[in-house]
Parts: sequence; structure tokens; C-alpha cells
Amino acid sequence: MDMFDFKAKFDEIVKKYNLNDIDKATEISKFLTSGKKISVKEFSILFVMDETDAKLFLDFILMGLEFKESYIDK
Repeated sequence: MDMFDFKAKFDEIVKKYNLNDIDKATEISKFLTSGKKISVKEFSILFVMDETDAKLFLDFILMGLEFKESYIDK
């Protein structure tokens, strides 16, 4: 899957689970920046998501962070 397909799938997940709702977005960002180790299973349970969708969602965020560290932070 290329970057554009990955982004399209991410956007579908955001829409499917209404993750752009300000309260949900805030809750997710707090969870992701809490410093706790994050498992896909835990994330999917907390945010009532299918595990496959949770994995893709988290993988896309991880890819964005890796890009930032590689290209922007240097």
C-alpha cells in the first residue's frame, strides 16, 4: 500500500469512528502522549474500534512521527 492509499484508509477510519470529534481527538491525543506503552488491542478496546482499524490508525500516526523525526527535526 502506498502513502496515498494509507492516508485514504486513515481518513476512512477517522470518519467511520468519528475520531475528528474534538472530545475524541483530545482523548486520543492524551492517550497517545501519556508515555504509556500502547497496544493495538488496548487502543481498540478504549476507542471501540476494530483491531484491524486500530492497527492501521496507529501505524499511520507512527509513520507520521517517523517522517517528522527523519526530515523535519533534523
